[in-house]
Amino acid sequence: MFHMEENMAGTRPNDTIAMLRARILRMERQSGASLHETGRLSCGCPEIDIHLSGGLEQGTTHEILGRGVDTALGCYATRWIAFILSHTTGTVAWVHTAPLDLHAAGLAQAGLQPDRLICLHTTPGNVLGLTEDLLRETGLVAVVTDLDRPMTLTASRRLRLAAEGTGQTAFLLRRAARSNDPALLQPSACTTRWRIGPMPWPDGQDCLAFHPGRPRMRVELLRHKGGRAGEWIVETEHAPHHLSVVSPLADRPVASTWFPRSSSIPPAGHAQP
Repeated sequence: MFHMEENMAGTRPNDTIAMLRARILRMERQSGASLHETGRLSCGCPEIDIHLSGGLEQGTTHEILGRGVDTALGCYATRWIAFILSHTTGTVAWVHTAPLDLHAAGLAQAGLQPDRLICLHTTPGNVLGLTEDLLRETGLVAVVTDLDRPMTLTASRRLRLAAEGTGQTAFLLRRAARSNDPALLQPSACTTRWRIGPMPWPDGQDCLAFHPGRPRMRVELLRHKGGRAGEWIVETEHAPHHLSVVSPLADRPVASTWFPRSSSIPPAGHAQP
């Protein structure tokens, strides 16, 4: 007999069934009877993979938020997802409601070939239902969903249950018109919650302006069920599929250069061999 603490007044029968199924699935995993072994997805950065005990957990849901001015655009968050999916093989379903703004060349540069994507457009009212249906199917390596509306705790539970039932992995990309939207930090049942954004340069210049060198991202692990939060500054390598944590020494001021006195410099033509 199950003790349903979550079954409060107003809970729909379908939600109760979903909670029961989730409880049964957790019991099966604890007893070793699960049909889907939990694997790990590499983030392309050894330091982050070690922090996650081998990588990002498969067969569950992960929430990705933007940061700063990139909260609405989601450019850096999309690139982060592409880096992770570049370490997989197979078809990825990308669900969206607004006009799709994916840049094929940027995805390929991150290691995710565009021909692996199946892009599905739907209405805002159907986006969660379509995502849940896709997570219950087989044949996909992951489902990425662009969300521009708040997601309830019940909806996030249903998506996680669907992912656990088939071993699919879901990336929920949360967009908002403003960076301080309180809806972005509402409770959810996702296994992890990330905030990805540009890293300001040491001189205080605009972080979205062009700068020489490799682009940097600030990767924040805000929530990790059963694990610890974390934060890293990473930059892309010249080769795809790989990120590297920026060394703390990289942004220290350059040491002052010593120049000899003019009296100690021999005149031209009299330099010692």
